[in-house]
Amino acid sequence: MTRISTEYEVLVRDLHAALVRNDQFDNVNVLHNVKIKGRSGATHQIDVYWEFKVAGVTYKTCIECKHYNSRVKKSDVASFVGTIQDIGNVTGVFATTVGYQQGAVLIAKANGVRLVTVNHLLKSVSITSNFTAPNTDILHIKYDEEQAKERLKERGLTSFSIASQWNRNTVLFDANGEEKIGLVQFVNETMTEEGIGTVEPVDLYDKTELGLLRIAEVQYRLTMHRFQTTDEVVLNDTARAIMEDVLANQACYLNDDGSVSKIET
Repeated sequence: MTRISTEYEVLVRDLHAALVRNDQFDNVNVLHNVKIKGRSGATHQIDVYWEFKVAGVTYKTCIECKHYNSRVKKSDVASFVGTIQDIGNVTGVFATTVGYQQGAVLIAKANGVRLVTVNHLLKSVSITSNFTAPNTDILHIKYDEEQAKERLKERGLTSFSIASQWNRNTVLFDANGEEKIGLVQFVNETMTEEGIGTVEPVDLYDKTELGLLRIAEVQYRLTMHRFQTTDEVVLNDTARAIMEDVLANQACYLNDDGSVSKIET
């Protein structure tokens, strides 16, 4: 038997012990991993078992626990039915994690076996997010030389010095002088790799003292800042497990303090 299976059986035992106490049966011991001899002489291993006596009559309950990743099959329930019939005068409960195939439900109904699902409740979920934030520095803008010469010729100049005025708020324009896109936004949308690189705009202009100058090339330096955040979302801070009765359509919580709370369905 695996550790997970054993832990699951103990959880089912604890939940039913709480249900028994909730029904005012304080002196009933709900046991885990019990061996019982049947009428055939065969010995059966029972995952969870309890009994009590009322008016001289002994009432016994046997629970079969299956920590499965898929729905319980008809053969599993049929095997359990054979066990409790051999023991005799016993109430059978089948507990699992995911649910039951239709054949298993039919076998259980026909033989008075109670079907339940029992699962741990997550207390919280830890959500880790990884973020990457680009940081772009504009190193140099190269203008269309032929157009720049035309602008100089129009003003009767042979040379002109343009001081660097680019920053994160610099806006680029179209040929008509209408704002088109931010310089940093344009670079971030077109750059291909981290480090120093160049991009060549198409029909984008910088507004300078010489007027609109077409940009031939933008040199940039891109560095990526990577950071991680972790947030914890509390889902349930009081309940340990939930049990749902498949046939009766009822449900309850096993709380951390050992009490049981019914759930309206």
